Amino acid sequence: MTSLLLTGSTGFVGERFCERIAQAGSACSGVTQLSRFNGSVLDEDNVRRQIEALQPDVILHLAALSHVPTCLEQPEKAWAVNTTGTLMLLQACVKYSPATTFIYVGSSDCYGASFKTLQPITEASLLQPLNPYAASKAAADLMVGQYGMSGGLKTIRLRPFNHTGSHQRQDFVVPSFAAQIAAIEAGLQPAVIKVGNLDAERDFLDVDDVISAYFAVIRQLESIDSGSVFNIASGQPRSIRSILDELLKLGTETIQVELDPTRLRPSDIPTVQADSRRLQQMTGWRAEIPWSETLKGILAQQRQRLARKSD
Repeated sequence: MTSLLLTGSTGFVGERFCERIAQAGSACSGVTQLSRFNGSVLDEDNVRRQIEALQPDVILHLAALSHVPTCLEQPEKAWAVNTTGTLMLLQACVKYSPATTFIYVGSSDCYGASFKTLQPITEASLLQPLNPYAASKAAADLMVGQYGMSGGLKTIRLRPFNHTGSHQRQDFVVPSFAAQIAAIEAGLQPAVIKVGNLDAERDFLDVDDVISAYFAVIRQLESIDSGSVFNIASGQPRSIRSILDELLKLGTETIQVELDPTRLRPSDIPTVQADSRRLQQMTGWRAEIPWSETLKGILAQQRQRLARKSD
């Protein structure tokens, strides 16, 4: 019997996590009772009330300000939500639910400048963040590790690499491409797609593969040491250009590609590649969903969205 409190349940991954729990049941997910955290993680009384009342076996902490451009514009908000919010949860667990296992969902962005080595990133690679989002997540990651090693709470840290899927916001790269293609097909914009840096390579996963990794960790909680860290990745870098090319082939129109300087990041890393063997060895997890199916699903969802609007 595993009761789980989920933060960030209204976000892209959180909503899909809840759907998967409902579809798969406890045998697959390891979760027998799911509760959604309500309200702000920055409201100390709110955090205390929910953790004290529920005393869950597991907290899966997904809540974060994750859009990098927004974090660049509002760094104080990024640090508040991503770092201070995490601290609020940790302190409440220690005081009111010390038997809880705290699973922190971090980010591959925390590795930052370590990607410049052009070597596959392991969990031992240095955290060298290059933007406020990554820095705030890295600080929280280290804090969760400290609580797990000497703070009186069992913690596990997960570092997922880029993941996408249907219903992700359009200000992320893959749904942005798909939304523009769907709009062009529907005659809603000229046959020009706006892009940022197409030469960057990223290690992409389908969101369902990432959620399957979360399930795998939850099922193996007893055998995972406190403070452990796991990368979640495919191990296969893909250029943004190749992703756009695949989506354009799935489209029905001839489309011109045009650089949009506003979509460029100040510290863009050329190549991101990860080593997730530690997670595979511990849980048996590996990425399984074909990338072509992920892209088809995202484009189909964007077409359906526009079709519903026109009805």
